[in-house]
Amino acid sequence: MTDEILSLQDKMKCLEKENQYLKSLLDRAGISYYASDEMKNRDLFDPDQGKRIIPREITDHDANLFFGMFWGRTDVYAKRTLKKSTGEINYYTQCYNFYKAGCPRMSGSKIRCQDCKRQAYKRLEKQQIMAHLKGASEDAADVIGIYPLLEDDTCRFLVFDFDNHDKNAEKRDFANMDDNWKEEVDALREICVINGIDPLVERSRSGRGAHLWIFFQKKTEDSLARKFGNTLLRKGAESVNLKSFRFYDRMLPMQDHLSKGGIGNLIALPLQGQALKEGNSAFVDENWNAYPDQWKILLSKPKLSKDFIEEKLKEWKSFATNQAIEINEIWEQDGEKPWDKIRDFWQCDVDGELYITLADGIYIFL
Repeated sequence: MTDEILSLQDKMKCLEKENQYLKSLLDRAGISYYASDEMKNRDLFDPDQGKRIIPREITDHDANLFFGMFWGRTDVYAKRTLKKSTGEINYYTQCYNFYKAGCPRMSGSKIRCQDCKRQAYKRLEKQQIMAHLKGASEDAADVIGIYPLLEDDTCRFLVFDFDNHDKNAEKRDFANMDDNWKEEVDALREICVINGIDPLVERSRSGRGAHLWIFFQKKTEDSLARKFGNTLLRKGAESVNLKSFRFYDRMLPMQDHLSKGGIGNLIALPLQGQALKEGNSAFVDENWNAYPDQWKILLSKPKLSKDFIEEKLKEWKSFATNQAIEINEIWEQDGEKPWDKIRDFWQCDVDGELYITLADGIYIFL
């Protein structure tokens, strides 16, 4: 029996070496080897994603656990709105004076909410979280988004956004036009695994986009978190033979520092009740199948420590030094980065109207 095991182990080693050799040939030829993997995944894809998901009766405790993973600001939040006349979808910061007497928007003003004298933000409470998770509203008006950059310039997670924010995409719930973006999400997932990170991939509510989440154990300085994320992208792209991230749109939080009164950018929360019926707003595996037990996979995801983040940055810096590359070329290089692309100016970049998701720790609503 021992000889048989040793023989199998030898065969496995030979196959691994052969696999590495074939990948190296593709690398040198500049050919991605994800295409064949994607075709394989399509064969394994379950066409009825909604029925895969085990229904869950949402409780107060669930709301606390959920926000404990997706922890953002509680003094302000946003909600999804659908303009029926045009089909346009937006996320608006919730304010007690929104479109009431004295609201600048009633006169067509584009003043930022943070600069408005009538500003009176609504707090994020447990009932909004539960409404989002239950998804009783047929027009998805109960979908909420949070602001991940906290007032002390820290955050509890990073999220990489692969949704479409080009012109008019808001009429499609920010959906991509084809499935080519999946290759980049698969690549980023592999990049994380190579570097000892276990990410959570969420298929967004449109079904044609994704968010990749990385959670932190404690509040982490946003400048450190963003440096970690940017370096992961740059060094990771090299490790998996990905020449560019054409569909990757943004990393949140987007800022290192909040201006006075600023709230930053937001993202829509996952596990929204209505979208889950179609298998969207759901966490997915490597074959893009929704996990049957969405809560089990969510709560099983490990959170990175600050020590881990700093050690990885040192490791990457050491690698760059050994390769005679200035560290600035890794995370502060001037000019176009692999994931940069020309895009229209987003109004949401300045007044905080958009979509987002969340991150870590156990948060208890009072």
